[in-house]
Amino acid sequence: MSFVLKSVSRVFQRNFLYLSGQTFKINTRLIYDASVFGIKEYENARFNAKIKASPGLFNSIKNRLQESISNNSNEIEQQDLNMFLLLSKTDDDLELILQAFKKIKNLLLIDRDEKFGERFTKLCYLLDNSDKIIEALNDDEVRPSLMGQLTSFLLMNRFIMDKKNDMALKVFDQYLENIINRKKFNERPDAKTYLKKQNQLIPFGHLRLAFEALLNINTKESFKKMQEVLKQVETFKSKPNNTALACCFLLALRQNEPNFAYQIALSVEKFNLTLTNNLKAIALLKQGRIDEAFYFLDSILNIKPVRVKNDFEGKFFPDALQAFSEEIEKLDEKNTFKREKFELLLKEANMKLFYQDLYGYCTNVNIKSNALKNK
Repeated sequence: MSFVLKSVSRVFQRNFLYLSGQTFKINTRLIYDASVFGIKEYENARFNAKIKASPGLFNSIKNRLQESISNNSNEIEQQDLNMFLLLSKTDDDLELILQAFKKIKNLLLIDRDEKFGERFTKLCYLLDNSDKIIEALNDDEVRPSLMGQLTSFLLMNRFIMDKKNDMALKVFDQYLENIINRKKFNERPDAKTYLKKQNQLIPFGHLRLAFEALLNINTKESFKKMQEVLKQVETFKSKPNNTALACCFLLALRQNEPNFAYQIALSVEKFNLTLTNNLKAIALLKQGRIDEAFYFLDSILNIKPVRVKNDFEGKFFPDALQAFSEEIEKLDEKNTFKREKFELLLKEANMKLFYQDLYGYCTNVNIKSNALKNK
């Protein structure tokens, strides 16, 4: 192995240690900072409610709810349910909330119904209780209230954080079913339950999360499911964003489908040359097409970063350089001209190595290590 190839190999190993947390402290994985979607705001609302609540208020409301649930003749005040959501703190409290909601739900308007689902989800988020969310999802009476745009997004994000990828996909499928049913009756949910800046029927965030869940499962079945979802997306005139496509690309590679991966790379928005050229090069290298891959790798070297905030522009995934070095090793040693040309590019590219590998790019979006932040 040449000096350049050994150097690239060592850099890749160091990068792997960095990404796996063996050398640097890596932040907790979050696709999006949950506080942006009202978690922090709801936490503050709960804090303020507890400060302002008079002594004994919590127990008084709890007793009224329990009495109303056990006695069919007693109605539940929505104000009591809303306040109990703010003051609850145990698993038993969550169970009481669900029972109270099922009794009052027929009196609620659809938008208030969805707002309950959003508040209940945020409460489970704050109490770190995804099991109670699963229980609610399996309840036919409660599930519809959890299918709002924002609520379903939060559920998917939470399940992926808890490594419950199958549950994240279940929420996605139910959300799609909800979209289909609403489309049939020309219904629109309350705008307050929308994710912001969405201009397509299936939100970018939902697709982003669904494809990461499929990537994490990483089976032939999840690959087929990914293909099915891509077809569904087209029928709804929606499209995945670039990071979602990167998840699909990596899943295809892991399932030994480099041809399909290359087709996905062609779908990446053309203005993101760094990403699309990295993906094209990796897919071609996995097919042994090193000469074609060389063109795309060389093109990345010629990209001049113009957006200060985009620290990926003009950089190389470690995956791309590792695949390139492996293919160089397979070249005939007599072909010194080609080897030297490729090794020269490899040496230059090594100076522009991105701090995350492709999987890190797919699963740690918008999150940097503390080490990098402190530089």
